[in-house]
Amino acid sequence: MKKISLSFKNTTNTGFGAQASTQGERLVNSDGTYNVQRSGVPFWSRINHFHDLITMKWWKFFSFVILFYTSMNLLFACLFLLVGMDQIEGDRGMTDWEHFWDAFFFSSQTMTTVGYGRTSPIGFTANIVAAFECLVGLMSFAILTGVLYGRFSRPQARLTYSTNALIAPYKEETALMYRIANLRPNQLIECEAQLMMSYIDSETNIRRFIQLPLEFNKVSALALSWTIVHPIAVDSPLRGLSASDMEALDCEFVCLFKAFDETYAQTIHNRHSYPYSDIVWGAKFEMMYKRAPNGKATLLELDKVGAYYETPLPG
Repeated sequence: MKKISLSFKNTTNTGFGAQASTQGERLVNSDGTYNVQRSGVPFWSRINHFHDLITMKWWKFFSFVILFYTSMNLLFACLFLLVGMDQIEGDRGMTDWEHFWDAFFFSSQTMTTVGYGRTSPIGFTANIVAAFECLVGLMSFAILTGVLYGRFSRPQARLTYSTNALIAPYKEETALMYRIANLRPNQLIECEAQLMMSYIDSETNIRRFIQLPLEFNKVSALALSWTIVHPIAVDSPLRGLSASDMEALDCEFVCLFKAFDETYAQTIHNRHSYPYSDIVWGAKFEMMYKRAPNGKATLLELDKVGAYYETPLPG
């Protein structure tokens, strides 16, 4: 196995730690999140409802809203039943189930302040319950409206990365390259990329990090795709490494991306990583854009961001 010379400048302020025996399989998950699980957090510190509602997946968010809405109406329906349906004018139920559903739908009308008019509280206790439910409904919908707006307005990058990074021919030598593209039609300007290699020093069992120089680490705009290239030149730490060497070193390539989003007028960030198993040797990316059928625009085929074809490496 080829060893990586320690003469290459190691990056120490990465935030990932150095002890290899204490870390998981990879540093960054394929979706850009850090591969970290937390324990020992005090119970009250783990409760962060706003952060959870802002960051959870959309299907979980809508499931939570439906569950919350249904649960609150079930609670107030039970309270109206306890108060007595004789204090609810317009109740036409004959059985216990019919009384329950009348109370449930009256609760939903009260919580949403719809009030169709057929059913209304006439008893003092029922009016107290209805008034409290109105307060709960107004506050709940105000909070959920703010959270929903926050989810839509939260700036985030929607980039697509090639499934694999390639070792490809490059200017009579080779290079490590991967490709990204913007999934949204918004304008990303002042784009900047960084590529960092992580490996385990077998002698010290320490995970080391090396910043890999790129052919271009900045572009003015990400209008089409961007193939980010690290030339494996004489001074590259990847020089002379084989696929088996990368596996023995447990190499992982961490990709960082930063750009200014004109829509949000804010800087956005994105992350990805390629473990050694995602490196394809002897391949080149296929062209992913062409002239549109109308001849007036450029067609960017985002489903081809990871498409490649095999090609022999020089030497």
